[in-house]
Amino acid sequence: MMVLFAILANIFLIFSAIGFGTLIQPLFPKAFSALDRVVVTLLGGLGLLGTILFCIGQVWFSGLAIVSVLITGILIGVASIARGGKPIWSLFGSFRIPFLPAAIVVVVLLITAVGGVIRPYGDTNNDSIAYHYLGPKVWLREAVIRPVPDEVPTYFPVVVETQYAALMFLGGERAPGIFAVVSLAVILLSAASLAMLLGLNSSEAWWVAALIAAMPAVYEGVYGGFLDAIFASFILVAARIAIEAEQLGDYALLGIFCGFAMGTKYTGIVDAPPLIIGSLLVSVWAHHRSLAGTLKYLAAPCATAIAIASPFYLRNWILYGCPILPPPPVLLHFFSPPNPMSSEIHALANGFQVMDSGMGRGFAAFLLLPFNITFHTASFRGAGGIGLVPLALGPLGAIGRRRDGVAKGLLLFAVLETLAWYVTAQESRYAINLYAIAAIFGFLGWQYVVRLGSRTARALAVVLVAVSILYGMSIIISTRADDVHAALSSSFAAKRRLAKTLGAEAFDYINGEPSVKRVLILNSVVAPFFIDKPYVKPFGVWGERPVPGVADVQDVMAKLSSLHVTHIFDYKLDNGSFSLPEHPPSLTLVFERADQRIYRVD
Repeated sequence: MMVLFAILANIFLIFSAIGFGTLIQPLFPKAFSALDRVVVTLLGGLGLLGTILFCIGQVWFSGLAIVSVLITGILIGVASIARGGKPIWSLFGSFRIPFLPAAIVVVVLLITAVGGVIRPYGDTNNDSIAYHYLGPKVWLREAVIRPVPDEVPTYFPVVVETQYAALMFLGGERAPGIFAVVSLAVILLSAASLAMLLGLNSSEAWWVAALIAAMPAVYEGVYGGFLDAIFASFILVAARIAIEAEQLGDYALLGIFCGFAMGTKYTGIVDAPPLIIGSLLVSVWAHHRSLAGTLKYLAAPCATAIAIASPFYLRNWILYGCPILPPPPVLLHFFSPPNPMSSEIHALANGFQVMDSGMGRGFAAFLLLPFNITFHTASFRGAGGIGLVPLALGPLGAIGRRRDGVAKGLLLFAVLETLAWYVTAQESRYAINLYAIAAIFGFLGWQYVVRLGSRTARALAVVLVAVSILYGMSIIISTRADDVHAALSSSFAAKRRLAKTLGAEAFDYINGEPSVKRVLILNSVVAPFFIDKPYVKPFGVWGERPVPGVADVQDVMAKLSSLHVTHIFDYKLDNGSFSLPEHPPSLTLVFERADQRIYRVD
C-alpha cells in the first residue's frame, strides 16, 4: 500500500506539472515538433511547479498549501485541453518504436522504478540523506521552507527539493525515489528532441536514448535523490531553444530554462552565460543573421533568467545576508552574512576548486579530456564511465555534419559548456548534459561510418556500440541489484538498512516511543533525516554551529535546559568513544546498543 501511494503521488505531481507547463506554450516557436512540445511542456511545468511551491512555502507550507498548488496545476491543464489543446500524451502517437533500443531503455526504466520503491537508507556521506531529503522533511514538519541550520547545503536552490517535499507529503518517504523514473525519462526525451532537431527520425532518436540510458555516469545523476539529470535536462532544452532562437519569445523561453537551471543548482550560474552568449554566436555564425538584429534580443534571456531564479537568491540575501550561501570568497567583498562561518564551510564554498579538479587544469589536461573522461571517469568523481561511442565515433559525427548549421551550433554550445565545467567543477555528474550531446554525435558518427565506411569499419562501429551498451548495462544492473533485491525482499531490506544506516535501531526507538518529543543529537555524523520528530543538532558535518555559544559537548550540556529536549542521542564511531561519559548526571539511559545510546532528560 505504501508503494502504491508513492506511485500515485508521482503521477499526481506529473499531471500538475504538465498543467503548469501549458502556461508557457504561447512562447513555443511554430517550428517545434511534437516531441519538442512534450519535452518543453513537461520540463517547464516541473520548473514552474518547484518555483511556485518554494515561493508559497516561504510563508505557508502545510499539506493544504501543497495540495492546493498541485490541484491548481491540474485544473490549468484541464482548462488548456478544454480550449482545444491536445493532451501531451497524444503527441506520442506518431513516434516509431524500434524494438532493440526501446528494450534497452525499458529495462533501465524498470530497474529504476523497482529500485526506487525502497525506503531511503545511508548516512551523511550520501548527499540525498544529508540534505536533498532532509530539507523537505523538515519543511513539512515546520510548515515553512527555511534552510536547516545544521546542514548548510540546504541554503542551495531547491526547485527539485520542493517537489520532493510534495511527494513526501502525498506518498511518504519512498515517493522521491520513484521520481527517478521521471528524471531518467526527461533526460532521454530532452536528448531525443535535440537529436531530431539534427534530422534524426524517431527510430534513430531511440538509439540515442539507448546510448544515454546505458551510460553509468549519466545514470549516477538519475536515482537516489540526485538532481543532476533534471538539471542537465534544463540545460539541454535551453540549448535546443537557443540553436533556433529568432524571435523575442524564443529568447524569453531560453531565459526561462536558464532560470530553472539556476534555481536547481548553483552550477546553473556557470552554465547559463555560455548558453546565452552561444545563442548570439549561433545566430550570427551558423544562421548568418545580422549581429545588430540579434543583439537587441539578448537582454530578454538575461532578464528572464534572473527573474525566474531570483526567489531562491533573494530569500538568502534578505534573510541571511548573501544571495549565495555558503558565499564564495569574492562575494564577501560585497555581502556580509550575519553568522560567522566555520573553516569547513569556507572549504565547502571553495570545494569546487579543490575537490573537483579532475586530472588537472592545464592546457595539456584539457586536450586529453575526452580520453581521460572516457577511461578514467572515476578521477572526476564519476562511476562506470560513458562508453566508447563518444570518443571513437563522436568526432566522425562532427566531421559528417560540418556543414550543418544546427550541428555547428550544438558543437559550439558543447565547447562553451565544457570550458565552463573545466575551469569550475570537474565533477562527472555536472557534465551529464555534455555526455548526452556526445552520445548524439556518437550516433551521427555511427551513421557516417555505415554510410561511407568499409565493411570492416561498419562492423567495428557496431561492435563499439554493442560493447558500450552491454558494458554500461552490466554496471547499471550490478549497481542497482541490491536495491531491486530490497524492493522484492523485506527481510533483505531490513538487514541492509541496519548495516548501512548509522543508528538505525536508535531511530526506530525515537520514532516509536511516544515520550520522545524533541531529540538532542550529539554527533555530526548522525543523519537526522531518519528522525520523525523535532531535533537539535549543535554540530553539523561542515562545522555548522546552529546553537549560539556552543563549541563542544560540555557547552551543550551546560545549555541543556534552554534547548527543551526530552532525549539525547549519543553515537560511537568505530574505534571511538561516546560523547557522554558513563552515567551522566540528570540523564537516564533508556536505550543502548554497542554503538548507540539514548538518554531521557530528567
